[in-house]
Amino acid sequence: YGFGLIRGSIEVHATFMNQKIITPKIPVHQNELKIISDIIWYMNNASLKKSKMSNTSIRVECFHIPINKTNSNEKLGYLLLKLKGAQTINPISSDRIDIKPYKLIGSKSGSYELNLSLRIEDFNDKVTKTLPEKIQNTKSKNKNDLKIVEDYNHTEKNIEIVSPKSDENNMLGQIESLSKNYKPQNVFNFDVQQRLIEELEDWKEKQMILFNEKMKMKEEQLLKDFNNKWSDDRKHNEEKLTYSMSKCKELAKDLDNMSDKLKERDAIITAKKLELTCQKDSMDHKYIGLVQNIQSSNAQTINDMSNKIFELETQLHESEKLNNLLRKENEVLKYDINTNCGLQVKELEKNISNLESKIEEANKSCMFFKERWITSIRKLNELYTKFHEAKTNKNLFNTKQNIQNKMNDKLEESKQDELKLRTLLNDLGKLRQDMPNTNYLVL
Repeated sequence: YGFGLIRGSIEVHATFMNQKIITPKIPVHQNELKIISDIIWYMNNASLKKSKMSNTSIRVECFHIPINKTNSNEKLGYLLLKLKGAQTINPISSDRIDIKPYKLIGSKSGSYELNLSLRIEDFNDKVTKTLPEKIQNTKSKNKNDLKIVEDYNHTEKNIEIVSPKSDENNMLGQIESLSKNYKPQNVFNFDVQQRLIEELEDWKEKQMILFNEKMKMKEEQLLKDFNNKWSDDRKHNEEKLTYSMSKCKELAKDLDNMSDKLKERDAIITAKKLELTCQKDSMDHKYIGLVQNIQSSNAQTINDMSNKIFELETQLHESEKLNNLLRKENEVLKYDINTNCGLQVKELEKNISNLESKIEEANKSCMFFKERWITSIRKLNELYTKFHEAKTNKNLFNTKQNIQNKMNDKLEESKQDELKLRTLLNDLGKLRQDMPNTNYLVL
């Protein structure tokens, strides 16, 4: 189905195990193809089993043959039918033939579908009577039947290829004429059977001749292909060998370079090992010297520490002796303080009262001096204003300087008196604080 838009005819090419069969040109009728002839391959049991084991496939290709012969044939698509999916039918039995739809693969212009039946049938001399009937029935079918006929006779020369369409049509015509002349009442006629056998033998001999010729042609072609392939393989292998040889040479050079580098590295490593051993020996000597120095210094420090400890112990004994002496002196001082403290306090109180009276007198004299100084300054100002014109500046300056010197002397004396008073007051305050909170030293 799907061939309605095609103008011209269709040709089907079927290939199985390098055996290609081409159907005659099939015209397109109302979007359908009516394929009358069957496509048959003959083979023995062993080759059939081998092809089944290898999962051989049948390639079916459809070609569009245009009306104009100038245009080239167009490939509509192809099918791949697996031999394992074929239906096995016994000619004696009345099994139903399975017809399945297949869509063409790789079609560019449209979607095409073929209804096909792939089957395996037995072909035996015992069923030659039914051959004309089968051929007439196959002409009325509207499908493309692919059959792989399995021969159970196990003869050596039983692989048969269908002859060209001219011989096949002649043979079909002969069989049709025989079938027309054939009558049911003469089934067991020996002459008819003998004639059929002779015709079949002649047909078989012709097929064998054709087969041998094709085999020779195929052998020659295969030898030619083999020679071409062998020469191509030889060239390819020679090129590959030359490339591998050049690669091996490059690798050998690289290996030599790497070996030289490894030798250089070994020499460098040995030199470094010698340097490291020398450094290790020097480090060991240094370590031993340092350990010896540390041990000697430790011994010396231990001796020094023992000497210092001895000295400290002697100092401790001496300090204990001094402590005892100081305790005795402290007890003596306590007794002296307890006895002589009252007398010292009375004397200090008398001194304080005398100092206070002196401070009062000094304050009074200071106040008197300040008053006299103020009055003298007033008088000086008055005199300065009255006799400014009569007296010179020099005499005034001298008098003023003398007065200031006297005043400065009196101020310094008053400051010294104040400092003495302050020191005495501070000493008094300290004595008053120390008297009630007297702490004695205990050693």
